[in-house]
Amino acid sequence: MRRLKHLLVLATPLVLVGCGASQTKPTAQDDAAWDQAMLAGRDSFELGRYTVAVSQYRKAANLALVRDDGDAVAEAGYDLAVSQLAANTPTEALQTTQATRQAVALRGGHDQFSLDLVEAASHYRLGHYAQALPLASHAMQSSDTALAARAALVLGLAADAQGEQSALQAAASYLNGLKQPLSLTQQADKAEIQARMLRRSSPAQAEQLAEEAAGLRQSEGAYHDMTRALALAAQIASSQGDQAKAQALWARAAQSAAAQSGKLNRMDAQTLVNGKLTKGDAAPPADDAQVWARNAGSIVLRPFAEPDSSN
Repeated sequence: MRRLKHLLVLATPLVLVGCGASQTKPTAQDDAAWDQAMLAGRDSFELGRYTVAVSQYRKAANLALVRDDGDAVAEAGYDLAVSQLAANTPTEALQTTQATRQAVALRGGHDQFSLDLVEAASHYRLGHYAQALPLASHAMQSSDTALAARAALVLGLAADAQGEQSALQAAASYLNGLKQPLSLTQQADKAEIQARMLRRSSPAQAEQLAEEAAGLRQSEGAYHDMTRALALAAQIASSQGDQAKAQALWARAAQSAAAQSGKLNRMDAQTLVNGKLTKGDAAPPADDAQVWARNAGSIVLRPFAEPDSSN
């Protein structure tokens, strides 16, 4: 099976794991069409053209059904779900993971840790924290360290939102046990989950870790994750009574989130110009920006918007 690296909703490279036994060799024509759709989907995704990527990966998934290839179904279905998450349509991503899981199972596939991770992330984005926990826990059992580590982040985020301290501890323990050297993504994930662990018992240290995570996210261009870390730092600062700092952090998170969910990140084929306008980060929901802006007090949410723009 081909292995593709993509950014999930939480903006880190993930490698698609093998998901089934080899099927009958496809015809040259079908193979070329599938390759073309997958390549077009990847290129569109990396340019931030998520709706185009969704269209291409959907085409590839249907071509995989034509040739009855379980591995190709798994790969195209996974990439389709990832693209739907990046396009901020978690309900569609959830439906895709479930459909992919069923189609792969029909063709003898069993190893679906990657689908567990995407499904867990979809549930987390939808606020279904209890449903996300077992899926993320299962994905952490993958032999693919990058995938398992990202599952630990999803587990920690869902556990924190659900108030499940044992699951949060499990996520922190996994990330703390990763072998050095850590990637920037892993360093940031570790710092953020540790901040969530410590924000009540050691808020000053937790705030420092949250800001450290935000800085690491910024340096790797993972801006959706960055805004979440800034919002966490704001919550902790507020809990310590430092309202001025909290409002500044809320404002930074709100303005970044608003810019990410504006027109720039919704460009498609007919409006794309030369160059990489965006990385493949997930655009946070617009209501995140609105909530954070209210917490910040009186700020201009989109200071550089066009005068007649609705965004």
